Amino acid sequence: MSGFRVTKAEWAAAIRVFLRERTIRRVLEELGVGYVRAQRMLHHLRVRMLSEVPMVFRGPIEMDETYIGGQRKNKRLHIRRIKSKRGHGTDKLPIMGLFDRCSGNVFVRVLERKLDIYRIIALTRQRALPHTIVYTDGFKMYRMLPRHGFQHAFVDHDGGEMVRGTVHTNNIEGFWGILKRKLSCIGGMRRDRLHFFVAEIVWRFNHRRLPLIEQERALLELVLRS
Repeated sequence: MSGFRVTKAEWAAAIRVFLRERTIRRVLEELGVGYVRAQRMLHHLRVRMLSEVPMVFRGPIEMDETYIGGQRKNKRLHIRRIKSKRGHGTDKLPIMGLFDRCSGNVFVRVLERKLDIYRIIALTRQRALPHTIVYTDGFKMYRMLPRHGFQHAFVDHDGGEMVRGTVHTNNIEGFWGILKRKLSCIGGMRRDRLHFFVAEIVWRFNHRRLPLIEQERALLELVLRS
């Protein structure tokens, strides 16, 4: 099952602890397995979470980007001495996100390279129906959306405009706050593993309306299908 010698009951127990307490120590205590095996099981759960993509969004959609990277005080001295840029000029990993106001779900993609218009359009086409209205901030690349079949309205954050009627990005920005708080609790991780931890947080957010027992069943089904 899933390339592991793990029974359905053991997966169910691991998922129960993982969704409630999250710590690998509690998984070790509950299952009585070795650290490496428990670590592989938790990684597999995140891989399965990453595989579950929400249905195409009907909108309205809020689109925004954020950037994730370690605090400068925790970096090596030669890196701290380099003047850091903020926003679109940063060397942190860019993360693109869409929030669907209809379903309340988010879709998030950790990008390996700098954000550009091609990735913005490709992601929007992948996750949104044609002619969907997309709300963003004033980032100039977003203003290309109407040329590719989407309706677009934006608020000018740089000009102090946060909300204009229904035009705002408050929901996706609220999710960024959740994401960063939870990542800070996890602690340091390799850049090439970040998307797995982001996927976990996204999965939990998109299933937040379900009771924990239903979340456990949903995740167990994902594992059993792999």
